[in-house]
Amino acid sequence: MPKHYYIGLAVSLHDSAIAIVDDNGEVLFAEAAERRYQVKRAIGCPPDNIVWATDLIKKYCEPNAAYTITKSWSKNRTRKLDLVNLSGIARFDLNERMQTWLLNATGPLPGDFNDTVFMFKNAIAMTMNAGTGFERAIRDRNAQSIVKNIAYDHHLSHAGSACYGSPFNEAVCLVADGSGEGGAFSIYKYKNGKISLLEKQIGPETLGGFYERLTSFCHFNRFKGEEWKVMGLSAYGSFDEQLYKLFRSLYYVDGSRLRQSKADLNKILREIYDIASADPGDLFLRANIAYNGQLAYSEWMNEFITNIHKKYPCDDLILTGGCALNSSYNGTILDNTPFKHLYVPSAPADDGNALGGALLAYYADHTHSESIHKNISPYLGTEITDEQLTHFLRFSGLENVRKLSDDKYETVAKLLAEGKIIGWVQGKAEFGPRALGNRSILADPRKKEMKDIINERVKFREEFRPFAPCILHEFGHEYFEHYQESHYMERALRFKKQAIDKVPGVVHEDSTGRLQSVKEEWNAELYHLIKAFYGITGAPVLLNTSFNVMGKPIIHTIENAISTYFTTGIDALVINDLLIEK
Repeated sequence: MPKHYYIGLAVSLHDSAIAIVDDNGEVLFAEAAERRYQVKRAIGCPPDNIVWATDLIKKYCEPNAAYTITKSWSKNRTRKLDLVNLSGIARFDLNERMQTWLLNATGPLPGDFNDTVFMFKNAIAMTMNAGTGFERAIRDRNAQSIVKNIAYDHHLSHAGSACYGSPFNEAVCLVADGSGEGGAFSIYKYKNGKISLLEKQIGPETLGGFYERLTSFCHFNRFKGEEWKVMGLSAYGSFDEQLYKLFRSLYYVDGSRLRQSKADLNKILREIYDIASADPGDLFLRANIAYNGQLAYSEWMNEFITNIHKKYPCDDLILTGGCALNSSYNGTILDNTPFKHLYVPSAPADDGNALGGALLAYYADHTHSESIHKNISPYLGTEITDEQLTHFLRFSGLENVRKLSDDKYETVAKLLAEGKIIGWVQGKAEFGPRALGNRSILADPRKKEMKDIINERVKFREEFRPFAPCILHEFGHEYFEHYQESHYMERALRFKKQAIDKVPGVVHEDSTGRLQSVKEEWNAELYHLIKAFYGITGAPVLLNTSFNVMGKPIIHTIENAISTYFTTGIDALVINDLLIEK
């Protein structure tokens, strides 16, 4: 029997990605296109560029294999996009009803109409052409290869990635994003490897769309995915009754549905817009907008998830879709809803749909697989090879470079304890938006000023942006209230009062931290480094942030790593076992 590979493509307008799964159910590769292209969110960039596709097929797949290629949107959605195209979107005659029901927009504001046209035209091209690059690469290698194509429902692709990656045998899965196929919410039952749809909400209600709108109200760029900035800024805001009432008047929760209020939504949005536009330079005003918008979002989600539990009782919740990136909210779910356990995948947004489609296709062909119930490693991307490092050593001309051996962790831990900022590149890159210790910038969290130093000298970003604590799992309860394991920095938890002064560099303004729990079996390199740092300092925590500068994706190649290192205030760079110092 020839080998069979399952290639998943995330083909939304933004966050396109590729995943490859073999016929044993092993994930061989998963990566967002933004990493390769080095363009934030890769808006309008196809995941299956013919050159990239050819390289991946050659590296991961045997020559005489069969293939299944999946897309993250159904054929029904593709037909609808094509109908919109034929109806004259190029002539900019998209009416408000189409805008509301097909895009799930909450109402027109300056720039919305042109944004809608842009998104539709690019979504048409992305969805309809997806897969051609891989199919061409496969045929070029072996014209006799059997290639099957499947187009999955968008929310089912989200559920596939999350459910099959979760540790649960049985759970309720909530998909919540900006826009699915007809609606922005779906509820699934996951039991013994089977995913079944319980409810799909059809309509324009969207909390992902709401948060995009909130991002714009805070004068950040939603196309660049700057929702992160809203979460960071919200910690500096305070309750404002007028803003809170305006936000809450947009929606209400009705059982397991979110509904638009009967108020004039356009009027409410315009009123918020006018408040936000009064003084765009007023950071305190923007922080209050962020705080009250985040508060409204959290209350809607708490009501919604509580009602889901009442309707479908279960201890375990799987949360995915773009809304699952709201780590500020995720850390409060178990305290405010009846669910006892929460799982959020490393890539819950649209890039994760590449993996979701590949896994759905694999398990459709392997219904009795014993490999379903296991956590999927997030370390699935490109790695920097020994050959690349050899070329660097041969031609860089740098003198302050040395190979580390058994002293690797102690050497780097000492540099960190001395206040050095370290670029840390190990093994395969993470799949998802967060650096989890393989493409990270690390520093000493005991220094309160470290946050400002890194924001100013390394990241070149706003001073209110926080950094993540990566902590040895066994010390989690010592540092955090109601500690929960957080594999992927998917939730923010509150520091205990007695721990705040120990690691002030990673404590946010509201006393929370978006933590990464570190175990040896999850990431041995990071675990041993933190353990060595703990041996020197008594702190089982490191400051962790993604290896990039503001506006750029996380580094991808050795060239990206070296250029970022030499053009920022990073003091030393460790690539695998190679230490480079300035």
